[in-house]
Amino acid sequence: MARKPDVEVTLFYTFDENKPERLYEYEIWFNESAGTATIISNNENESYGELDKDNAQALKSNYLNKQ
Repeated sequence: MARKPDVEVTLFYTFDENKPERLYEYEIWFNESAGTATIISNNENESYGELDKDNAQALKSNYLNKQ
């Protein structure tokens, strides 16, 4: 991406209660002109994804406290 991410998020996942949790980091960019969002993961088994307008707005509202 040409600019720094708008949001950096670390999520904690527990796949097996007998093993320690795993941390995954995500970088999120909001595309203001299209209203969408792009998410890139640091997990080698994941890649990237895009959110449509409605879901990007919901994510933005949750992480940036913006409507």
